[in-house]
Amino acid sequence: MTDTLHPILAAIVNELTLERARLLDAAERVPEQWRNAAPSPDRWSAAQVLGHLVKVEASSGRLFSVHARQLRESGAPPESSTDAQAVIEAFAVHPVHRRDRPIPAPEMVQPDADVTFEDALDALRDGRVRLLDAITKASGLPLGSVRAPHPRLGPLTMYEWLLMIARHEARHIGQLDELADA
Repeated sequence: MTDTLHPILAAIVNELTLERARLLDAAERVPEQWRNAAPSPDRWSAAQVLGHLVKVEASSGRLFSVHARQLRESGAPPESSTDAQAVIEAFAVHPVHRRDRPIPAPEMVQPDADVTFEDALDALRDGRVRLLDAITKASGLPLGSVRAPHPRLGPLTMYEWLLMIARHEARHIGQLDELADA
């Protein structure tokens, strides 16, 4: 798939793919008893962690799709930059992946209390198919020229919104690792 994408999107899809593989590995290491039950009242179960990630990717993907469609319909010129490394390095100012400080999830991405581990895994897989489809349709658009506000990080370009999804999953890999080690 990445062979046909704009170089920046190809690099970002690679980041998304690597983090998702790490996330799924971490999820599979969580013992059965913590997959659907929280270890304490103030912590999420593995299913809730995954359910939260489903909601984050879905809402971020919808925002990305809306802005990509607006760019397409506006007749915007093609993306002129091909420097994927610069885009990825610029996002490093947002330490989304770090777990040394809590970041409360906004209400709209709070996990459902009754989400199951298997349903959340299925929803993650389905959501990724939709996101990759949206990315493919947006290939070549000047996604770095459009910004939208993130509730915790401030204005992000559409490339940064995609990187946020990957880095956000990295953050929660640590949470799943904690459940696996519990």
